[in-house]
Amino acid sequence: MESIPAHLNRELLPSILRIVGAPVIVLDEEARIQLFNRAAERVSGYSETEVMGRPAWFLLPEDEEPRAREVFHDLFSDERDDLDGLEVAWVTHTGDRRPMAWTSALICDDVDQPARLVLTGLDLTERRDLEEQTRELVAEDAIREAREAALRSSEARFSGIVEMASDAIVSMDSNQRIVLFNRGAEEIFKWKASEVLGGPVEVLLPEHARDGHRDYVEEFGRGEVRARRMGERQDILGRRRDGQTFPAEASIIKTEVEGEWFYTVVLRDVSERHRTQREQRFLLRAGELLASSLDLDTTLSTLADAAVGFLADYCVVDLIESDGEIRRIRVSSREDADPWPAQVLRDVELDRRRPHLVHHVLETGKAQIVSPVTTEHLEGVAQGEQHLEALHRMDPRSYLVVPLEARGRMLGVLLLVASTGRRSYDEQDLELAREVGLRAGMAVDNARLYRDAQRAVQARDDVLGVVSHDLGNPLQAIFIGLEALERSRRRADDEETDQYYYLSAIRRSAELMQRLIHELLEVRRMEEGHLSLERVEQSLSPLVEEALELIDPLARVKSVTLRSELTATELPPVPVDADQMLQVLSNLVGNAVKHTPTEGSVTIRGTCFSDEIRVSIADTGEGIAREDQDQVFERFWRAERTGGKGLGLGLAIAKGIVRAHGGRIWVESEVGQGSTFHFTLPRTSAD
Repeated sequence: MESIPAHLNRELLPSILRIVGAPVIVLDEEARIQLFNRAAERVSGYSETEVMGRPAWFLLPEDEEPRAREVFHDLFSDERDDLDGLEVAWVTHTGDRRPMAWTSALICDDVDQPARLVLTGLDLTERRDLEEQTRELVAEDAIREAREAALRSSEARFSGIVEMASDAIVSMDSNQRIVLFNRGAEEIFKWKASEVLGGPVEVLLPEHARDGHRDYVEEFGRGEVRARRMGERQDILGRRRDGQTFPAEASIIKTEVEGEWFYTVVLRDVSERHRTQREQRFLLRAGELLASSLDLDTTLSTLADAAVGFLADYCVVDLIESDGEIRRIRVSSREDADPWPAQVLRDVELDRRRPHLVHHVLETGKAQIVSPVTTEHLEGVAQGEQHLEALHRMDPRSYLVVPLEARGRMLGVLLLVASTGRRSYDEQDLELAREVGLRAGMAVDNARLYRDAQRAVQARDDVLGVVSHDLGNPLQAIFIGLEALERSRRRADDEETDQYYYLSAIRRSAELMQRLIHELLEVRRMEEGHLSLERVEQSLSPLVEEALELIDPLARVKSVTLRSELTATELPPVPVDADQMLQVLSNLVGNAVKHTPTEGSVTIRGTCFSDEIRVSIADTGEGIAREDQDQVFERFWRAERTGGKGLGLGLAIAKGIVRAHGGRIWVESEVGQGSTFHFTLPRTSAD
């Protein structure tokens, strides 16, 4: 970098040091702090006002002070040229010990002026890669340059400090001509300092922003504010030498030198940050799209359309079917792209035994990036002349392919093509595509599981239909025959007894079959949401009595006592569907009797609350294990030790009916102590 005039060195140095991104302190010959920039304030927790004029030692741990005093003496006595990346910790305002690495420069503005020591720190706690960044600061060429500069003049020393900054530092005069352009600026803007020094700053800006920038600087110059930090205004756009624009954060400070205003900008390229933010937004959007539907084709087609424009100019999605066949789901292209290649890719019959665009990933299961795409490569993956022409007309600059994976299985592939005019894909793009592939794979897996579940439900419903239809008619014939036999049986006592026994056994079996069919159909109606309720406000007492009468024969056979402690005055009328509620009571009481041993008892109680009533059915049975209590209301579940008959639907049906009424149902039980089933009903209808 060209040397700048001494008066600019002297006047601009404090201003620039205050806004550079690294902690900087300036000490006089007695080690008193003369400048403490904003980065130093942020790292230490002290403000510049709090530290100005104080000795630098107060910032150091006690065990570091002797060494620091010795090094300070050596620097001022020319026994040492530079700190050379020396590590000396700081103690922050909160008492934390913060490791720091330091470089230094001794500044002598004038023969008659005292020397000042400029220390530039690297906060080691904030660096992800300590070794790499430390090597960058203490690289041999930087040290050599700093030492040579110290021998030449303080101006070159100043240049060395500015050069160390990774941010772009650009100073301009009142005519907005560049007077300082550091190495960070060269790296970001891709211009050499010798090419832009003395030229207009507009070369660093997009054309549409130049007038606005000039007006902004002039307005800033007239204002009373001397500096504006990064984040105080929106990101600006910079322009590289090749014309590429990029987003940047910028701080600006103005300094008056001999009656003329100079403006210094510290600028940071935030392209990668913006790219990461865009990618995160796209992943969020992709997740929303993938979760929006369980239809495979719809979901993946929507994802492909979303990928086009953001990630690709063309996007292809293939699915691997359960039989191993590969089905092309979608080929999407950018709106302004040639649609013919997409049509060819959609319709072409691929010979999967030959190389093709996604052949490598299908064979290995590993993601692939191809960049650049050569003519020879296209000829190697083309399936024919028309396919090759379509590939050429896509004008691919690079492409990448990633698997759609879930639970360790490859379910398909995603192909993304970048045409000329879009930048070539890099490893970061490949990682993003991999993440999209994983999310799409999970969506495909979920959709297939849902589809299989739907098919299973449909198969079950088909079976239920067969059961209800094909068994219903024979059962009806059995009941008709029973009635006829019962009317015509003979009166002889011995024969009547035998005949009545067998007829009763047949009737019980037929009624059991009919009840099982009814329960299956009832569950089906509840799952489909077809359980309709005709609520009438009424007392539960008559329904309880009727349920007890229905179960009484079973209770008598087992010598189980049925007892109701519920009276019409205890519970107020509530809106219920009488038939459905009778079924709940019958199922719960019947279940209690079934699991109560001989000479046991089943008791029904009621409790009234302000907003609901509660009915409890308690038995003296074997009880239910704690680990089984969450499952007793599940369809088709039965405790293995009970060996009971039936399908395990009675409690599931009771749960569905109670919930349809807006109530709750649960069980309290201990093994060997019996069980109590509770359910509640709201006192007013929710309709």
